[in-house]
Amino acid sequence: MHAVSNRQIAEAAGQGSNSAVGYHIGTKADLVATIIRMHAVPMDRMRTRMLSRATDPRALIGCVVLPLTRHLAELGVPSWYARCSAQILIDPVLRTVAIDSATSTPPMRAAMDALLAAVPPAAVARAGMVGHLIIHTCADHERDIAGGNAPPGSWPQTGNLLIDAIADLLGVSSGKDRHRGDNR
Repeated sequence: MHAVSNRQIAEAAGQGSNSAVGYHIGTKADLVATIIRMHAVPMDRMRTRMLSRATDPRALIGCVVLPLTRHLAELGVPSWYARCSAQILIDPVLRTVAIDSATSTPPMRAAMDALLAAVPPAAVARAGMVGHLIIHTCADHERDIAGGNAPPGSWPQTGNLLIDAIADLLGVSSGKDRHRGDNR
C-alpha cells in the first residue's frame, strides 16, 4: 500500500492532478476508510436482514461472514476488494483504520456483539483469529477465481466453509447443528 503514490491513484481515477486525491479524499488512511465504508453499505443491508432472523451462534457467524462473501460474488471477476483488504491489514496504521471502519457500522457491531455474547467466554480471545481467517480465506478465493482456479459461483461454498471453521474455532459447533445450506 505504501508503494502506491497519490499520482498513481489520481491517474487510476482519471484525474489529471496529483493533488486531486488529497483534495477530494485526504490521506491514504482516509482513502482506505472511504473504500471500506463504501463496500460496507450493501453488506450492512444484508447483515441487518440476517440479524433479524439469527437465533443461534452459527446464524450469527453467518451474519458476519455471508454479507462479505455475497458482496464479493456480486463484484464480479476480477474483483480486488478481499486481496486489497488483506494487504491493508499488514500495515500497522492502515490496519487500525480498516478494522475501525469495517467494525464500527451499527449492523456489524450488533452482529459482533451478539456473536461474542453467544460463544463460550474462552472463545472471545479467538475473535482476532476470526478476522484473519475471513479476510485471508476470501483473498485466496478471490485470487483463485481471478486465476481461473475456482468458479465465480463458488462464493456460497466458501461462505459456508468459513462458517464451519469459525464455529469450530469458537467452540459452538456440533454435528447436529451443522447447516450447509444457503443461510439466508
